[in-house]
Amino acid sequence: MLDLRGRPVLVVGGGGETEAKVRGLLEVGAAVTLISPHPHPGLEPLLEESGVLRFRWLRREYRWGDLEGYQLCIAHPRERWLHPLIAQEARERGVWLNAVDDPVHCDFILPAVHRQGDLIMAVSTSGVAPALGVRIRQELARRYGPEYKEYLQLLRSFRSIVHRTYPHDFQARRAAWYRMVDSPALELVARGDTERARAVLLEALHCTGPREVPR
Repeated sequence: MLDLRGRPVLVVGGGGETEAKVRGLLEVGAAVTLISPHPHPGLEPLLEESGVLRFRWLRREYRWGDLEGYQLCIAHPRERWLHPLIAQEARERGVWLNAVDDPVHCDFILPAVHRQGDLIMAVSTSGVAPALGVRIRQELARRYGPEYKEYLQLLRSFRSIVHRTYPHDFQARRAAWYRMVDSPALELVARGDTERARAVLLEALHCTGPREVPR
Protein backbone atom coordinates (compact mmCIF):
# COMPACT_ATOMS: atom_id res chain seq x y z
CA MET A 1 0.00 0.00 0.00
CA LEU A 2 2.98 2.33 -0.41
CA ASP A 3 2.52 5.51 -2.42
CA LEU A 4 5.42 5.20 -4.86
CA ARG A 5 4.40 7.96 -7.25
CA GLY A 6 7.58 9.73 -8.33
CA ARG A 7 9.74 7.87 -5.82
CA PRO A 8 13.02 6.34 -7.04
CA VAL A 9 12.97 2.53 -7.03
CA LEU A 10 15.83 0.30 -8.15
CA VAL A 11 15.26 -3.09 -9.77
CA VAL A 12 18.29 -5.37 -9.98
CA GLY A 13 16.91 -7.67 -12.65
CA GLY A 14 17.68 -10.57 -14.91
CA GLY A 15 15.38 -13.23 -13.48
CA GLY A 16 12.07 -14.37 -14.91
CA GLU A 17 9.99 -11.98 -12.80
CA THR A 18 11.90 -8.85 -13.86
CA GLU A 19 9.40 -7.74 -16.48
CA ALA A 20 6.43 -8.20 -14.13
CA LYS A 21 8.14 -6.26 -11.33
CA VAL A 22 9.06 -3.34 -13.59
CA ARG A 23 5.57 -3.23 -15.11
CA GLY A 24 3.96 -3.24 -11.67
CA LEU A 25 6.16 -0.39 -10.46
CA LEU A 26 5.44 1.67 -13.57
CA GLU A 27 1.70 1.13 -13.10
CA VAL A 28 1.87 2.80 -9.66
CA GLY A 29 3.98 5.70 -10.92
CA ALA A 30 7.39 4.84 -9.46
CA ALA A 31 10.55 6.35 -10.95
CA VAL A 32 12.17 3.05 -11.96
CA THR A 33 15.80 2.29 -12.68
CA LEU A 34 16.52 -1.22 -13.99
CA ILE A 35 19.97 -2.77 -13.80
CA SER A 36 20.19 -5.85 -16.00
CA PRO A 37 22.53 -6.96 -18.81
CA HIS A 38 19.99 -9.52 -20.01
CA PRO A 39 17.31 -9.10 -22.71
CA HIS A 40 13.76 -8.41 -21.53
CA PRO A 41 11.71 -8.23 -24.76
CA GLY A 42 8.52 -7.27 -22.94
CA LEU A 43 10.16 -4.16 -21.52
CA GLU A 44 11.65 -2.78 -24.74
CA PRO A 45 8.29 -1.33 -25.94
CA LEU A 46 7.75 0.27 -22.51
CA LEU A 47 11.15 1.95 -22.34
CA GLU A 48 10.02 4.95 -24.36
CA GLU A 49 6.51 6.06 -25.24
CA SER A 50 5.68 9.14 -27.33
CA GLY A 51 9.26 10.30 -27.03
CA VAL A 52 9.20 10.11 -23.22
CA LEU A 53 11.60 7.81 -21.37
CA ARG A 54 9.42 5.87 -18.92
CA PHE A 55 12.29 4.28 -16.96
CA ARG A 56 16.07 4.10 -16.94
CA TRP A 57 17.80 0.88 -17.99
CA LEU A 58 21.46 0.30 -17.14
CA ARG A 59 22.43 -2.73 -19.24
CA ARG A 60 25.10 -4.14 -16.97
CA GLU A 61 25.54 -6.25 -13.83
CA TYR A 62 24.91 -4.92 -10.32
CA ARG A 63 27.87 -3.15 -8.70
CA TRP A 64 28.38 -2.14 -5.08
CA GLY A 65 27.16 1.44 -4.70
CA ASP A 66 24.20 1.11 -7.08
CA LEU A 67 21.71 1.47 -4.21
CA GLU A 68 22.86 4.98 -3.35
CA GLY A 69 19.99 7.46 -3.60
CA TYR A 70 17.21 4.86 -3.49
CA GLN A 71 14.66 4.14 -0.78
CA LEU A 72 13.44 0.82 -2.12
CA CYS A 73 14.98 -1.98 -4.16
CA ILE A 74 13.68 -5.18 -5.73
CA ALA A 75 16.39 -7.74 -6.45
CA HIS A 76 15.84 -10.56 -8.93
CA PRO A 77 19.18 -11.21 -10.64
CA ARG A 78 19.83 -14.54 -12.35
CA GLU A 79 22.84 -14.88 -10.07
CA ARG A 80 21.23 -15.57 -6.68
CA TRP A 81 24.62 -15.36 -4.99
CA LEU A 82 24.25 -11.58 -5.43
CA HIS A 83 21.37 -11.43 -2.95
CA PRO A 84 23.56 -11.36 0.20
CA LEU A 85 25.76 -8.64 -1.31
CA ILE A 86 22.77 -6.52 -2.34
CA ALA A 87 21.20 -7.10 1.09
CA GLN A 88 24.38 -5.96 2.84
CA GLU A 89 24.45 -2.72 0.87
CA ALA A 90 20.73 -2.20 1.47
CA ARG A 91 21.23 -2.55 5.25
CA GLU A 92 24.14 -0.11 5.25
CA ARG A 93 22.22 2.49 3.24
CA GLY A 94 18.83 2.01 4.93
CA VAL A 95 17.17 0.84 1.72
CA TRP A 96 14.10 -1.41 1.94
CA LEU A 97 14.82 -4.61 -0.02
CA ASN A 98 12.68 -7.31 -1.57
CA ALA A 99 14.79 -10.22 -2.79
CA VAL A 100 12.47 -12.29 -4.98
CA ASP A 101 11.89 -15.84 -3.67
CA ASP A 102 14.48 -15.29 -0.93
CA PRO A 103 12.66 -14.30 2.31
CA VAL A 104 15.87 -14.41 4.37
CA HIS A 105 17.13 -11.30 2.56
CA CYS A 106 13.79 -9.46 2.42
CA ASP A 107 12.72 -6.45 4.44
CA PHE A 108 9.20 -6.70 3.00
CA ILE A 109 7.12 -9.17 1.02
CA LEU A 110 5.12 -8.34 -2.10
CA PRO A 111 1.59 -9.76 -1.70
CA ALA A 112 -0.72 -11.05 -4.40
CA VAL A 113 -2.87 -8.04 -5.32
CA HIS A 114 -6.35 -7.72 -6.82
CA ARG A 115 -7.32 -4.25 -8.07
CA GLN A 116 -10.61 -2.81 -9.21
CA GLY A 117 -9.99 0.90 -9.50
CA ASP A 118 -9.65 2.31 -5.99
CA LEU A 119 -10.33 -1.10 -4.45
CA ILE A 120 -7.03 -2.82 -3.62
CA MET A 121 -7.02 -6.23 -1.94
CA ALA A 122 -3.69 -7.76 -0.95
CA VAL A 123 -3.07 -11.36 0.14
CA SER A 124 0.13 -12.60 1.74
CA THR A 125 1.20 -15.97 3.09
CA SER A 126 4.27 -14.34 4.72
CA GLY A 127 6.50 -15.90 2.08
CA VAL A 128 5.52 -19.47 2.97
CA ALA A 129 3.43 -20.32 -0.12
CA PRO A 130 3.03 -17.47 -2.64
CA ALA A 131 1.07 -19.77 -4.96
CA LEU A 132 -1.66 -20.05 -2.33
CA GLY A 133 -1.80 -16.27 -2.15
CA VAL A 134 -2.29 -16.16 -5.92
CA ARG A 135 -5.15 -18.68 -5.76
CA ILE A 136 -6.89 -16.68 -3.02
CA ARG A 137 -6.41 -13.51 -5.08
CA GLN A 138 -8.08 -15.27 -8.02
CA GLU A 139 -11.04 -16.14 -5.80
CA LEU A 140 -11.29 -12.51 -4.71
CA ALA A 141 -11.19 -11.41 -8.36
CA ARG A 142 -14.23 -13.58 -9.07
CA ARG A 143 -16.07 -12.16 -6.05
CA TYR A 144 -15.14 -8.49 -6.45
CA GLY A 145 -15.61 -7.65 -10.10
CA PRO A 146 -15.65 -4.51 -12.27
CA GLU A 147 -18.80 -3.20 -10.58
CA TYR A 148 -16.66 -2.30 -7.55
CA LYS A 149 -14.53 0.03 -9.65
CA GLU A 150 -17.60 1.96 -10.81
CA TYR A 151 -19.15 1.82 -7.32
CA LEU A 152 -16.07 3.40 -5.76
CA GLN A 153 -16.02 6.10 -8.41
CA LEU A 154 -19.60 6.89 -7.40
CA LEU A 155 -18.75 6.89 -3.70
CA ARG A 156 -15.79 9.19 -4.35
CA SER A 157 -18.20 11.79 -5.73
CA PHE A 158 -20.04 11.71 -2.37
CA ARG A 159 -17.08 12.53 -0.14
CA SER A 160 -17.55 16.29 -0.31
CA ILE A 161 -21.34 15.91 -0.12
CA VAL A 162 -21.11 13.93 3.12
CA HIS A 163 -18.73 16.47 4.63
CA ARG A 164 -20.98 19.39 3.67
CA THR A 165 -24.01 17.58 5.10
CA TYR A 166 -22.35 16.89 8.46
CA PRO A 167 -19.50 19.43 8.63
CA HIS A 168 -18.94 19.36 12.39
CA ASP A 169 -20.10 15.90 13.47
CA PHE A 170 -17.66 13.06 12.83
CA GLN A 171 -19.98 10.42 14.33
CA ALA A 172 -22.81 11.52 12.04
CA ARG A 173 -20.51 11.36 9.02
CA ARG A 174 -19.35 7.88 9.95
CA ALA A 175 -22.93 6.69 10.48
CA ALA A 176 -23.90 8.15 7.09
CA TRP A 177 -21.10 6.29 5.33
CA TYR A 178 -22.19 2.99 6.90
CA ARG A 179 -25.78 3.62 5.82
CA MET A 180 -24.58 4.33 2.31
CA VAL A 181 -22.34 1.28 1.91
CA ASP A 182 -25.02 -0.92 3.50
CA SER A 183 -27.60 0.35 1.00
CA PRO A 184 -28.57 -1.50 -2.21
CA ALA A 185 -26.50 0.94 -4.30
CA LEU A 186 -23.84 -1.62 -5.20
CA GLU A 187 -26.44 -4.04 -6.55
CA LEU A 188 -27.89 -1.28 -8.69
CA VAL A 189 -24.45 -0.41 -10.06
CA ALA A 190 -23.93 -4.10 -10.91
CA ARG A 191 -27.22 -3.98 -12.85
CA GLY A 192 -25.98 -0.96 -14.78
CA ASP A 193 -28.39 1.49 -13.11
CA THR A 194 -25.93 4.08 -11.80
CA GLU A 195 -28.48 6.89 -11.60
CA ARG A 196 -30.79 4.91 -9.33
CA ALA A 197 -27.76 3.92 -7.27
CA ARG A 198 -26.93 7.61 -6.83
CA ALA A 199 -30.49 8.30 -5.68
CA VAL A 200 -30.32 5.45 -3.16
CA LEU A 201 -27.05 6.82 -1.76
CA LEU A 202 -28.54 10.28 -1.39
CA GLU A 203 -31.50 8.85 0.47
CA ALA A 204 -29.24 6.79 2.73
CA LEU A 205 -27.18 9.89 3.45
CA HIS A 206 -30.17 11.61 5.08
CA CYS A 207 -32.22 8.82 6.62
CA THR A 208 -31.56 6.01 9.09
CA GLY A 209 -34.13 3.44 8.00
CA PRO A 210 -33.34 0.29 5.99
CA ARG A 211 -34.39 0.09 2.38
CA GLU A 212 -35.33 -2.78 0.10
CA VAL A 213 -33.49 -3.32 -3.16
CA PRO A 214 -35.55 -1.51 -5.86
CA ARG A 215 -37.08 -3.92 -8.37
